[in-house]
Amino acid sequence: MESKEFLFQENYRRDAYKLLADCYYLPDEELIEILRSLDKSKGNLFSGIAESASLTSDIEALRIDYSRLFIGPYRLLAPPYGSVYLENTRRVMGISTLDVRNKYADEGLRIDIKEAPDHIAVELEFMYYLISKEVEAALSSESIGATSYLKKQQDFLDAHLGRWVSDFSNNIDINAETVFYRDLARQTKSFIEADLKSLSQSPILAF
Repeated sequence: MESKEFLFQENYRRDAYKLLADCYYLPDEELIEILRSLDKSKGNLFSGIAESASLTSDIEALRIDYSRLFIGPYRLLAPPYGSVYLENTRRVMGISTLDVRNKYADEGLRIDIKEAPDHIAVELEFMYYLISKEVEAALSSESIGATSYLKKQQDFLDAHLGRWVSDFSNNIDINAETVFYRDLARQTKSFIEADLKSLSQSPILAF
């Protein structure tokens, strides 16, 4: 793959992970307006989310659905924490959570929000960060550095996000009352599974 084509692809992956992360925070009018104005020409993920947002007219219903699925106050219908799925428990902050936190620390990152390190939005943002660092290395013709960050992305998906995103997305698809979250769940699952498959087939980079 030529450098120009590769960078275009990686910029798309980076932006896609950030977009998905934004969608898993409590929604407001500003977020929905941003999603409605997405550039649909960027790819299926962007056009799909933009279309779902355009069909969303009741922000209050969306916020209620978000709370039912991800916050409570009682049983979470779609727990957004990796440890719930990876450790087969309803408990948050398990061994897998600590491993995620250590991976962030290895990159010099600190979580400044009140969510656990393995919250879906935080893990998606970590992928965004790793791809951003990969792109920076590639633009500087540092093939070893870029390849290193590609490997970190694959390892993180293999050990964490890629292992639980399917069950998480299925829970949303089954329990969501809004089209927006059902569509988001399907697109999240499809994108990450395809990305993990693509990473496993990536050749060694050369710039």
